[in-house]
Amino acid sequence: MAKVEQFPDQSGKNGITEDVKERGQQENSAPALDQKTKVMPEELRERAETQVPDDGLLMGRDIGKSADHGKTSGVGEAGSERGKDGEKGKKQSRKKAGLFRIGSILPGSEDDKKNLSYEEQIDRHRSRIRAYRLFGVVILVMVLLLAALFFNTRHYSRAEIKKIRDFVAEEGAVCVNFDGYVLQYGPNGAACADTNGRVRWTITYEMDQPIISMSGDVAAIADYGGTTIYVMNTRKQLYTVSTSLPIHKISASESGGVAAILDDRSKTWIRLYSKEGKEIAYFIRSMRENGYPMDVAVSPDGRKVCVSSLLMKDAEVISNLSFYNFGKEGQDYEQHLVGNFEYTNEVFPYVRFLGNKSCAAASDSRLVVFDTSSTEPQNSFNNMLTEDMQGIFESGGRIALLFTDLTRENLYRLDIYGRNGKKAGSIGFTMVYDDIQIKGDRIYINNEQSMQIFTLSGREIFNGGFDRTVKALIPSLRLGGLAAVTENEIDSIKLR
Repeated sequence: MAKVEQFPDQSGKNGITEDVKERGQQENSAPALDQKTKVMPEELRERAETQVPDDGLLMGRDIGKSADHGKTSGVGEAGSERGKDGEKGKKQSRKKAGLFRIGSILPGSEDDKKNLSYEEQIDRHRSRIRAYRLFGVVILVMVLLLAALFFNTRHYSRAEIKKIRDFVAEEGAVCVNFDGYVLQYGPNGAACADTNGRVRWTITYEMDQPIISMSGDVAAIADYGGTTIYVMNTRKQLYTVSTSLPIHKISASESGGVAAILDDRSKTWIRLYSKEGKEIAYFIRSMRENGYPMDVAVSPDGRKVCVSSLLMKDAEVISNLSFYNFGKEGQDYEQHLVGNFEYTNEVFPYVRFLGNKSCAAASDSRLVVFDTSSTEPQNSFNNMLTEDMQGIFESGGRIALLFTDLTRENLYRLDIYGRNGKKAGSIGFTMVYDDIQIKGDRIYINNEQSMQIFTLSGREIFNGGFDRTVKALIPSLRLGGLAAVTENEIDSIKLR
């Protein structure tokens, strides 16, 4: 057996000097500690905290663990306290870093991700997603605003007409816009087709002088002086009414009802029919007492009627605007007459309901609007006219009055009013027109060879000509949905 010699050390403890032992303890516990005080010198502590704060905190926790095993308990307690303080400092710094990066598009560094807990990484990821979404919404809104600005300010100068389908018009027939459909009527019948040329319905009759009234998607056709009324909508024929007296005037309602003024020499009969074609009311007006009826209008719900009459009295011309209510509200009134208004030396050839709560009447010297929301109508707007009116146009709850432009900057001036009687806009134009239509917020003016389109504010959208004869223009709420009836065909119109 080999003999192992032990070399005696200077201290007598198996060859390991106190100096070596002390150096080993110093190497195992960095940074160096003052053995007398068991506390890191102030200069070294400041240097360690400045250069490597995280490692110093971790070392403090390691020293705390060794203290739990009974080794240098004083240093363990001090390290544990520094560990706790360091952990709080790290959490606060992480919170600040997280707040700084909320809404930022750039991700954090790899070292930051390692120091973050799983929940903190999830929060940061969600913050980035919210930032991406917010950024996307902002970009989308900007694009939509720019697109709206472009289309609202764009001006077109050329119209391309493309054939859709053959549509042979009867000789002597008239084609009109019927709530976005094509309505053709003449002495021998009527037909309705969509803008793709598909026929919805046809009817045949014989009339000498057909008259028509349209309201929304309902139309009524009768022969002036005849005894039959045909009522249709854009889908089908609704009913036919036969009268015992000659027809003088008809007025269709959006509900499908119709009112008719019938002549009987010394007096007139006004009959009201429901949407099923049944007579629901009638009243008799004397020529001597009430005058000669000029026009009649029915409210969209089919319950209210306004009649304009002209009477000669004591060498004066007197116009009567009479309102009738055939609903429950008018049952307590004699002959359902709920209101009567007289105007001296004025003629009212035009009355129209602009909704169930509003009715407009125009004379040669004024535009008056009545509030019909209550049982008895009230005069809510009265606009005196100082110029000679050239025409009246109504659509979609708006009414337009046409005048000669006295400034001579244009040939005509069109003033547009809303349901409340307030002026919605005014436009000037130079075209010799065949038709003027209001569709949405746009005004369409056309003749057989050209067209102008304006906004209600007066901005011109289009001014140009056609390469063929246009018999009827069919506007749409979309500017790109414009159609026309030309010679023996239905065409689409694209503005360029």
